[in-house]
Amino acid sequence: MKKRSRAAKAVLWTLIALFSAAAVFLGVWWFGFTFPAFDSVAEREQQIPGLDSGLSPQGLCALPDGGPYAFAMSGYISGEPSRVYLIPADRVASDIKQAERFVTFTEGGKDIETHFGGVACSENYMYIASGKKVIRISLGKILDANNGAAVEIDDFFETDFRSNAYCYIFDGVLYVGEFYRPENYETDPSHHMDVGGTANHALVYAYPMDEEKTGGIADMVPSKVISVCDEVQGIALDGQAIYLSCSYGLPASRLKIYENRLGAETAETFTVGGRQVPLYKLADRNADLTMPCMSEEICLKDGKLYILFESMSKQYRWVVHNRISVLMSIKDPFALRTQD
Repeated sequence: MKKRSRAAKAVLWTLIALFSAAAVFLGVWWFGFTFPAFDSVAEREQQIPGLDSGLSPQGLCALPDGGPYAFAMSGYISGEPSRVYLIPADRVASDIKQAERFVTFTEGGKDIETHFGGVACSENYMYIASGKKVIRISLGKILDANNGAAVEIDDFFETDFRSNAYCYIFDGVLYVGEFYRPENYETDPSHHMDVGGTANHALVYAYPMDEEKTGGIADMVPSKVISVCDEVQGIALDGQAIYLSCSYGLPASRLKIYENRLGAETAETFTVGGRQVPLYKLADRNADLTMPCMSEEICLKDGKLYILFESMSKQYRWVVHNRISVLMSIKDPFALRTQD
């Protein structure tokens, strides 16, 4: 009997120790992740739409000024056609669930259910990273469509990336990039480059635009290639800087800021489609801001950098420690270059 009593006590104390350790771990996990630098510069903006439908938000872009909608947001729902939501310029309107407006897309009359990545808009067209394709749709058709309607795409072009993850338009150039993470999101070995003692494993292609041509680009071969770091979910550019949103899963996200030196000459090249294309390697960043987990695509509008987060989607909201249901913005993001 004494042996049984000792064994029972040992089991009890083991269980108590395991429970206490788990409680401490969960407490630190749930309450211990704070981001004072991010919180000091970030502001809450429009509500992220589609979260209650099971949408996984992925892409974000600014829409042309003057209309009732300020942003377009792409995302996917497992087993359903992927969507693009239109987010009102009026922040109050964006909080009203009934005001959520979205469209889906078809190609040859067939629903597109690929994992939508980034989205970008010119004055006349919307571009969406959709697997190996970048699809193009008249912006007028999208704005005129009924809520929930399926809109036939106009055309597309393909890159040689294994998958297109994000895109951005700046100064008449469409930037399309790939995502790298070891083992589950590999890129072509030729895209792996040593940069200042560390390794970049992904590329961004820069395509000058010509919307009279198929796909909206002047040439299937990009005019520039940019080597970027791992786990890039989105890119934004202006005349001063290149901004990268980097994240994967539950660890903290990072906003990386580099000086925009794409206008300078470079001696390095990369071969695309049999041609030698100028190569730019992003190495010495000016700032690296730690952010809550699951940052997705980013865009610039009216002097602010807007950041989309996936953490409030249904499949993640109960396991993440920072659930964000609104767009976040940083005013004058280039000023962060003086911070570490």
